[in-house]
Amino acid sequence: MTSERSETPSTGEARPEPVPAPTGDESAALARRASATPVPTGGEDAAPARQPGSTAVPDWEPWPQPPAVRGRLNRLAVATLVFGLLGGVLAAVTAGFALRRIRRDGERGKGLVVAGLVLFGGWVLAGLVALGIVFTGSDPGTGLRGLRVGDCFRIPTGATASRTAPEQVTRVACDTPHQAEYVDDFPAYERSADERYPGAAVLSQRAEALCRQRQRSYVVDPLGLPAEVRLSWYLPTRVDWSTDPTITCYLTAPTALSRPLRMDTTVLDPAQLGYLLASREWTETRAALVAGAQTSPPATLRDAVRRAETIHTDMWFRLRREPWPEAVRPAMERLLTEMEQDEPAWRDADGEPDQGRLLQVVAQAGQHPDPATELAVRQALGLPTAQGEPMR
Repeated sequence: MTSERSETPSTGEARPEPVPAPTGDESAALARRASATPVPTGGEDAAPARQPGSTAVPDWEPWPQPPAVRGRLNRLAVATLVFGLLGGVLAAVTAGFALRRIRRDGERGKGLVVAGLVLFGGWVLAGLVALGIVFTGSDPGTGLRGLRVGDCFRIPTGATASRTAPEQVTRVACDTPHQAEYVDDFPAYERSADERYPGAAVLSQRAEALCRQRQRSYVVDPLGLPAEVRLSWYLPTRVDWSTDPTITCYLTAPTALSRPLRMDTTVLDPAQLGYLLASREWTETRAALVAGAQTSPPATLRDAVRRAETIHTDMWFRLRREPWPEAVRPAMERLLTEMEQDEPAWRDADGEPDQGRLLQVVAQAGQHPDPATELAVRQALGLPTAQGEPMR
């Protein structure tokens, strides 16, 4: 029986056996199987068709696109922000032009415009609040730290004699009834803010000395103060010491005041101020000399006389240099003449060896110049002529 497998003598490789053709029954079964298998129609599950001999290609990705070019920054938007920070009215004008150009040209800066308008609105609001405070006759609920030099205020009932600042005071116009007038304030510590709390007694001594200096500048002419007015002050407590160690000086009276007490450079004209500054030290020195002459030791009395003579001469030179108004010149000339006549008496008192004679010279010198002449000068200048009298 002859074998059906044969080998190729040249290559020595085995040939594949021939596949027998399907019989009739097998062909029918294959046809039925093929008709039962669904054929992809190109839906989601359909595999992509490949051309014969093609290779797999990875999914395609587009080249990265450059970012969109942003518009340039609008200069008017920057200007609006600057004007808004400074509170300039031009912020509202530049804002309108900036927004128009931003919409038209696609420039940047809208946020800067909005910020500038918000800042400008804050300035406007602050100005309105300040105007409301200025034009309001009284300001209830104001703390003491909200007051300024020259403000008049009312003190709550029961707090008039307290050395501790009240929580609330009422600021009022100075021509309305009030109990106090703000003179000045200053730090309560002596050398540095790190100083430990020294106690109420030490603070009272500091307050009395420094507040009297402030009053001397606040009221240049003490004759204008009513007799019942006294100087007072508020001291910081131990709790306040770490946050606000401030001494506050003010003038107060037991009865209601109805006019301002301030008499300084903000109120006085140059002629009034010149006379008061020239004569104030002499008036104080003369009064102290006459009051203490009887009890002072001879050496102390002679030193006081020498000092009074120096101040008297200085006053004469200062009054002589001032350009007085026409209405003041007659009275001022009489005053200067009397002071020239008093000069020898002061020189004699300085060299008088006898204590009794020295006291007589001091008493005579203390009566000059004539009070009527000084009164005429004050009337011509419009200054008070009696204790507590207001200026004219």
